[in-house]
Amino acid sequence: MKRTLAFAATLAMTFSLLPASIAVADGACGDPFTRIHDIQGSDAASPEVGNLVTTEGVVTVDVQDPGYFGFFLRSLNGDGDPATSEGLFVNVSVFDQDVAVGDHVRVTGTVYENFGQTQLGLFPDVPTIDDVCGTARVKPLRLTTREFNANPEQYEGMFVQYKGSLFVTDTFNLHRFGEVWLGDDGVIVQPTDVFPGGSEAEVPELHAFAADNMAQSVLIDGSAGTNPDPVPFLTDEGTLRLGDRTGNPEGAIQFSFGNYRMVNSENAEFRTRNKRRDAPNVKGDVVVASFNVLNYWTTLGGRGASTDEQLAAQTDKLVAAIREMDADIVGLQEIENDHPADVPIITLVEALNAAEGADVWSRIDGFEQNVYPIVNEIIYRHDDVTPVGDAMTLIDDAFDDFRSPPSTDPDDQLGRRPVAQAFEIDGEVLTVVVNHFKSKSTTGATGPDLDQGDGQSGHNARRVQQAQAVLDWLPSVVAASGDPDVLVVGDFNAYLEEDPIRLLETELENLTDKARDPYSFNFFAGFAAPFIGRGTLDHAFATDSLEDQVGRVAFWHINADEPRFLDWFDPTMLAPGPYRSSDHDPLLVAIKFDRDDR
Repeated sequence: MKRTLAFAATLAMTFSLLPASIAVADGACGDPFTRIHDIQGSDAASPEVGNLVTTEGVVTVDVQDPGYFGFFLRSLNGDGDPATSEGLFVNVSVFDQDVAVGDHVRVTGTVYENFGQTQLGLFPDVPTIDDVCGTARVKPLRLTTREFNANPEQYEGMFVQYKGSLFVTDTFNLHRFGEVWLGDDGVIVQPTDVFPGGSEAEVPELHAFAADNMAQSVLIDGSAGTNPDPVPFLTDEGTLRLGDRTGNPEGAIQFSFGNYRMVNSENAEFRTRNKRRDAPNVKGDVVVASFNVLNYWTTLGGRGASTDEQLAAQTDKLVAAIREMDADIVGLQEIENDHPADVPIITLVEALNAAEGADVWSRIDGFEQNVYPIVNEIIYRHDDVTPVGDAMTLIDDAFDDFRSPPSTDPDDQLGRRPVAQAFEIDGEVLTVVVNHFKSKSTTGATGPDLDQGDGQSGHNARRVQQAQAVLDWLPSVVAASGDPDVLVVGDFNAYLEEDPIRLLETELENLTDKARDPYSFNFFAGFAAPFIGRGTLDHAFATDSLEDQVGRVAFWHINADEPRFLDWFDPTMLAPGPYRSSDHDPLLVAIKFDRDDR
């Protein structure tokens, strides 16, 4: 079934709105008719719902061929009231009407609301073209995104053009529905990457920033159906990355599936502004990377791959990404918890060695895992670094089941235990601690773990407890290694100015601020939530003794900016090599040891 209009689902509703008897209006151009602004009215629903009306207007956008099954009209003369739209969608279903853009037509049909959009037609009588009165040139109404979002209902059905350059800020549904979200000032930034979390009274700037994000966000739609082939809007690179740009897009405004959207924008041309880049040149005595690998499961049909082909594609992409990082130690998040068999991490290490053509990669064994479905792991190049001492695991209620009595259900667990390992590098010792804090989901949340409306989403209180548990654990980590140099990395599920990060900064140095373009993830929910945008969930922290020995810190933007359909899910639509190997960008940290005391 076509996504946009869902005719069959509205058939019964439409019949219920029709009057008992219908008299089709006659007449030719110039005879009296109901004007479009009177059909639209100043409210969300038309005052003419259920009535048979005749109206006149100029065809501005004809979307019969692309599958929207209709065309848009614009009034010849408006009423001067900005609250009433001068545009209207005429739904002719599969019955093509011989009209063209610029035709002045007289149309008769029944007014109804289709999922919130005022339309002329469809059942039981397809709207008829009573007369073609001539032609007229219609220019789009030019407006900014903020002007549009101030009252989008007043533009429903109208032919508009957004002023200036707009930037791609989300492509989550690009391959499913042909949808792209655009921002006026560049890619939308997560508010709590800029301002501390808090209520509007506590942090008015945060909420004003979030509101402006929504005010500048607009949706363009390049497909009337699902799974468009080809996928619209792609650049010459075969992708459409966040930050790519289009200029002055124009089309008609439709309301469907909870959003106002610009249709007939499939001819919008996007320019590559955010090119794919090779791995950053991060050099040091040792390079440590942190990488959330998006549910690497060798058990098919779980959270990760469902087929052998998907698993092979996922493995190949992760191997390409890890090898090109050129790191010596890699902390991994979202590896399937298959202990004690450890098939997933063993499979990944074997694939890395096969690609290297030599046995150079190993994994750290011996972590004490809880029953959460995914775990943290550490892999390393044993030709560069040597593990010192035993693997360490933080066992704390902040990460384990807090219910009484304890549950054996994996979904009842709070999260992934932090893991740590000390390494010797040319006589120096460095301990790496890998974390994956509780997600922002509110599933299972109660009390303070519920979303507090402060921009930090669900389970923020739990993430704060987890941050404190890590800080409390670090003295034991240092005592075990005998060296104060500790690097704390991972996916903390908290943005730069959120409470868990600010707590960690009280005792550790935040290295993420040293990175150029510090972001690793993009969350965009349209108008469903105000706290949306691209931001930093993945971080690196150093103990005081290590901070001055840190060289370059860099994110490799291979995932957050890419459309999700280019990952391993569909092996026929893969991005090349490491691109879209996950949904998080990897983070790299170079350490240059201070040897002045030698």
